[in-house]
Amino acid sequence: MFWIGVVAGLLAGVVALNVAVLRLNMKLDHLGRERSNLRAESAALSVQLSSAASAPRIQGLAAKRLGLVQATPDETSYVTLPH
Repeated sequence: MFWIGVVAGLLAGVVALNVAVLRLNMKLDHLGRERSNLRAESAALSVQLSSAASAPRIQGLAAKRLGLVQATPDETSYVTLPH
């Protein structure tokens, strides 16, 4: 009778251990998918930021909203600073 109790206890322990491992694997899978989604979202935001900060876009907005135009070379002057 004693051995039956020991074997039953060991089997219950193995089942409990398998359930715990399964739960951890499910959580790990969920976190992996979440990480993948966040990386994809970060890449999309990086593309948006890059296009929003592009020089042609900013020049177009400056011309449209503020009436600014890029200076021509003959309108540009340089200042030489002493060392």
